[in-house]
Amino acid sequence: MPPAPPAPTAPAVPSAAPAPRHYDVSLMVLTSLLLAFGLTMVWSASAFVAQEETRDGFHFVTRQVFAIGMGLALGIAAAVTPYRRLQKYAPALYTTSIVMLGAVWIPGLSHSANGAQRWFGVGGLHFQPAEMAKVAILIGLATWLHKHRANIHDVPNVLFPAACGIVFPLLLVIIQPDFGSTAITCLLCAVMLFFAGLRWSWIVAVFTSLTALLAVVMVAEPYRRARLLSFLDPFADCGGDGYQVCQSLLALHHGGLGGRGLGESSAKLLYLPEPYNDFIAAVLGEELGLWGFVALTGLYIALAWRGFSIARRAPDLFGSLLASTFTVMIVGQAVLNLGVVLSVVPNKGLVLPFVSYGASAMMMNIAAIGVLLSVSAECKPVEKKAPMFAPVLNPTGA
Repeated sequence: MPPAPPAPTAPAVPSAAPAPRHYDVSLMVLTSLLLAFGLTMVWSASAFVAQEETRDGFHFVTRQVFAIGMGLALGIAAAVTPYRRLQKYAPALYTTSIVMLGAVWIPGLSHSANGAQRWFGVGGLHFQPAEMAKVAILIGLATWLHKHRANIHDVPNVLFPAACGIVFPLLLVIIQPDFGSTAITCLLCAVMLFFAGLRWSWIVAVFTSLTALLAVVMVAEPYRRARLLSFLDPFADCGGDGYQVCQSLLALHHGGLGGRGLGESSAKLLYLPEPYNDFIAAVLGEELGLWGFVALTGLYIALAWRGFSIARRAPDLFGSLLASTFTVMIVGQAVLNLGVVLSVVPNKGLVLPFVSYGASAMMMNIAAIGVLLSVSAECKPVEKKAPMFAPVLNPTGA
C-alpha cells in the first residue's frame, strides 16, 4: 500500500518588519545650530588668548571640535539605542561614574586648577567626571521611579533608598570642591521627583531642605560668601570677586543693539578671564549685540519646546522622566549661565550648553540630546489639533 501523501502545510507567515524609528528633526536642527553658534564664538573669543598662550590661534577650536566629535559619537549611539535599555545599563553607568569620581584623587591621573580637584586625564586631555555623574544619577533615579511608580510616596522603601543613591556620589563631588555641580544635580533630582508625581507637600519639603542645605554649604567657605556678596553689588568690588561680572556688563553695554561685529570684542583681549568659557555670552553680546543675544535665547526656548513635547508624548513614565529632566538640565543651565552674565544670578562657574568651551559638558549634553532623540523615535504621533514646533519626521523622508 503506497504511503499517504504528507499533509499540506500552511505557508509561512513572514515576520512583521520592525516599525521605523521616527526622530525629531527639529531637535537635531536646533542642536546643530547651537553647536555651529558655539564653535563660531569659541573661535572668536579664544583666538587672541590662544595665540598669546600657545602660538596657535585655533588651539581651543581644535579641542572643541574633538569634544563635539566625541559627543556626537555618544549622541548617535544613544539615539539609535532604544531608550528602555538604559534601565538595564543604569547600575553600570552609576558605578562607572563613582569610579571616575574617585579617579580625580589618583596621583598621575588627577588634574587640579584654581584650587579644585575636579578633573582626571592624561597629557592635555582632561575629563570632569561630575558631568557624567549628573547624567548617571538622573538615569538611575528615572529607572528607580519607573520601577516603583505605583508606590512613589513610600518613604522607607522608595524615597529613602533613592536619596541615599543620590547623596553618595554627590559627596564625592562636593569635596572636590564643586558646589555648582552638586547644587544643579540636587535641583534636577527634585525636578524629576516633581515630574514623577510626588505630592506637593513632599516637593515643598524637599525643596526647602535642599535650599537650606545648599545655603549652609554656600556660606561655609569664605570664597563662596565673597561671591554671594559681590553678586549683590559687583561694582563695589570690581577689582576683586566682582571683576568678571563687571567686565561682562561692560561688554554687553559696548555691544549695544547691533554689536561691534564678529571678532571685534575688546573684553576678550585679556580683560575677561577665559572669555571662551563661562562668560562667552558676554563676548557674544558685545560682538553681535542684543539681537545676537536674543537669537541665542530663542534657540534655547525652541529646544525647551521640543524637549517638553517629546516628554509629553513619551510612551511610558521612564521616557517622560528622561526627556523632561534632560530638557531642564540643558535649558536650565543655559538660563543660569545667561543670568550670571546679566548679573541676576550669583556666579556659579557653569558653562553655556553647546556654546562654551569644555569637553566634559559638551559630550554629556550631546549624549542627553541623543537620549531625547531615542525617546522621540517611539513617541505617540503628534495630534493635528495641537501642532508643535515642527512635525516628528522619519529621517528617511517617509
